[in-house]
Amino acid sequence: MNTNTTNNASFVPGEAIEEYDSSQSEVEEDIEGERSTRLPNGDIQGHHEGNSILNTNQPSDSNLTPTTATTTTTTTIPFPPIRSTITTNSNKPYSSFSKSTKILIVILGGLAGIFSPISSNIFVPAIPTLSLAFKKTENQISQAVTIYLIFQAITPSFLGSLSDSYGRRPIYLITLIIYLGSNIGLALCSTNSYWLLLFLRALQSTGGSAVISIGYGCVTDVAEPRERGKYAAAFQVGAMSGPAFGPLLGGVLTQTLGWRSIFWFLTIATCVVLIPLILFLPETLRSLVGDGSIPPPPLNTSPIILLQQRKMRRDLAEKGEIEVEETIEKPPRKPYQPLSAFMILLTPEIFLIFIFASLLYLEFYSILTVYSTALKDTYKLSELQIGLCYLPSGIGTIISAQLNGRQLDFWYQKEEKKVGGDYRKKPEEFDIEYTRIRCLAPFVMMFLASVTSLGWCLQVKAPLPATLVVNFFMGLGTGTIGTATVYGQDLKPGKGGAVSASLNLVRCIFGAIGVAAIQSIYNAIGAGWTFVLLSGICILGIPMPFIVIKKGKSWRKRREDKAAEKERIKKESSRV
Repeated sequence: MNTNTTNNASFVPGEAIEEYDSSQSEVEEDIEGERSTRLPNGDIQGHHEGNSILNTNQPSDSNLTPTTATTTTTTTIPFPPIRSTITTNSNKPYSSFSKSTKILIVILGGLAGIFSPISSNIFVPAIPTLSLAFKKTENQISQAVTIYLIFQAITPSFLGSLSDSYGRRPIYLITLIIYLGSNIGLALCSTNSYWLLLFLRALQSTGGSAVISIGYGCVTDVAEPRERGKYAAAFQVGAMSGPAFGPLLGGVLTQTLGWRSIFWFLTIATCVVLIPLILFLPETLRSLVGDGSIPPPPLNTSPIILLQQRKMRRDLAEKGEIEVEETIEKPPRKPYQPLSAFMILLTPEIFLIFIFASLLYLEFYSILTVYSTALKDTYKLSELQIGLCYLPSGIGTIISAQLNGRQLDFWYQKEEKKVGGDYRKKPEEFDIEYTRIRCLAPFVMMFLASVTSLGWCLQVKAPLPATLVVNFFMGLGTGTIGTATVYGQDLKPGKGGAVSASLNLVRCIFGAIGVAAIQSIYNAIGAGWTFVLLSGICILGIPMPFIVIKKGKSWRKRREDKAAEKERIKKESSRV
């Protein structure tokens, strides 16, 4: 029997099939292939192990009957795994998860994603109060923010890669449990133990920071590239709510209930999110569940699904029916690569875009840190009033994420129509660099202009409403991290967690450097020139995106040629 693959190659049962496109040697999916089983009646049954589709001449609807073979046998003959590659002409949906399930995954991930940024920002309005409580300078208390950012940079690099291997769900739960315990410790921390404050902040960052990279991994698992901007933007609502509401909550709680109430609030909030996440979040890792149609291992299965499975077995037993266990060939688990987030930075086009986005993040986070001190010095505001003053920029960041998500999808779909296919199908014709990186331009210009204006508003003691309006536009100009993340995920499919962790590593290191130095710079030259200095550093990085647009495709082609040459030499050596 001859069955056509997506590249119209015929095969014989028991032989390995390769789908190979020489232009795709650098682009790999996270799916390991597909196996088929010959049933006793002669039918061919396909067991999906991912997204590398074995496309017969039948329609792709999974509810249709399989193709009938011309001969019969009772022997199960599995096919060896097809080499990991892209799917070129399959009409099968990217994910079998329903739209409502995708929305559930994004909502739960977005809620969990609040904790990473909010744990740093909620702390900022309490810095003056904590300096009195611990009898330390404000600069010393700010080191707790620096410690948080350092661990926020490092730990997702390992935990994000871990989720790419062992599944999103178990790593989600483990990290949030660590985060919960650290918040309880911070709420009970003695003011005589400054070292304990720093240690628990490091532990808090370890538990809370990985949820962003894991969440982005879930988005790439279920959302195809042409709609990834929309889902990533929805996920970012949670992540961006930290800058929006963290300082406000910190100011309210510090002024009304004391600084310890900040960490009790985070403890309660973690429990509220952790419970539905335990009950309902499905496993999405494509190397475990394929497009979502393969049952995950028990440790990766939610209690709701386990209860449904138990109820089904009980109902079958009551009816006297025998449950037929269907043997499903599972894709091999990806090996854990703890350094994969670091290795991604060896790709020059990704490295340059991540560096540029991180320069902007350095400026943004430095301003968030010094903003409370500047407001207190300039306008003599209370902690509650300072918290309210963070709200405009936070709202701006949320709006920015949504606008950027729509922009990413708009330009991607426009390029897709222009070349007659997406980046996976037509990588040579599809200009992924220009399509994605052009989305940086409006936000970069708005951000640099508004930040410089904000510095001089604080310097000359402009009316507070004018400062808040400029602060809003600063938040509106932050839609750059999402673009950098999506671009990296386009180039490294199947490594969504590692890509997000890699960007997180660079931007948080930059952010930690900025936070460590910003108070001293502000005290030395004032708000106006401090913000001009930060904007000048970002302007020096503007050539980086242009270099990537011009050179990105040729760099990839050179890597592909080298990989093909190595493969050729290896085959010749094996023949000898």
